[in-house]
Amino acid sequence: MEKIYTISVALCTYNGEKYLHEQLDSIFNQTVPVNEIVVVDDVSTDNTIALLSAYAAKYPGIFNIVRNEKNIGARKNFEKALYLCKGDIIFVSDQDDSWYPQKVEKVIAHFNHHEEDKVVFTNASFIDDNDLPLSSSLWDVNVFTKEIVQYAADKDNLLRYLLKYGKIVTGATVAIKKDFLDKILPFRLMHKLWHDGWIAVVAAHYHALGFIDEPLIKYRLHQGQQVGFEYIQKINRIMEGIDPVSDMLRKEMNGLIEENELHLLVHARRKRVRFIRRIGRFIKLDKHITDEIREECRLAEKAFTRAKPFHVRIAETFRKMFK
Repeated sequence: MEKIYTISVALCTYNGEKYLHEQLDSIFNQTVPVNEIVVVDDVSTDNTIALLSAYAAKYPGIFNIVRNEKNIGARKNFEKALYLCKGDIIFVSDQDDSWYPQKVEKVIAHFNHHEEDKVVFTNASFIDDNDLPLSSSLWDVNVFTKEIVQYAADKDNLLRYLLKYGKIVTGATVAIKKDFLDKILPFRLMHKLWHDGWIAVVAAHYHALGFIDEPLIKYRLHQGQQVGFEYIQKINRIMEGIDPVSDMLRKEMNGLIEENELHLLVHARRKRVRFIRRIGRFIKLDKHITDEIREECRLAEKAFTRAKPFHVRIAETFRKMFK
């Protein structure tokens, strides 16, 4: 028997009047209605609050609108919004995107068929300032390709991939079961790990991270977005026929690293060891996976030392210094 869930949306706003109505309309256009929309506004100076108030009057009993006394930033804002949500499932929402009508329905279906999952993320299609579709998908630019999707179907492999290669989960596509919030809050933020990355690693650690191989939101790219600019650059490279998977990543995954690239491999694997060390301050990662990552680093260092002994590296350094 399928479980009946109450649904919350955690929506953070900051000067979002331009696109906010499209996001809200798409939420109210769902095939399964939401029960609550928690909005935390980070001291907007435009008409965002007036727009939200108009929607709250139109849809009474749905909105909980909280306005911060001072600006606290996106990450703390989302943390606050999640704490305030009361629903069984909490959908994270940006202020400038748009949901496909069956997003809530399909996420509920996923949780009903995968009871072990506590967090789920999805793919997304891209749109521009004018709602025009862009080629490629979110997973294309996040390098969550078909071959990696198949690899990540195994829960251990999904955690491995997150720890080794980083960001594949985007917060705007995420839904979280409320009974898992105590595992992810407060956010433990560190260098190059945002709140969505933290949520993903923690959920994967507990074998509770799932995904839906389908775009369920339209992710808007527009001026003023730092991450949006990075995505546009990646989309342009894909349109030019450039493989979204970097040469180094593909070579490493297939065991094809060349001798003159070993220093790059060592650098990448040392970064992974530092990353799991930082994560390990907050959660006890699976030892067999962390040992595996450390061993891969050791083997890369050994191969590099064998290919280029210390005296050779010193000689090369002096040649460069006095060239």
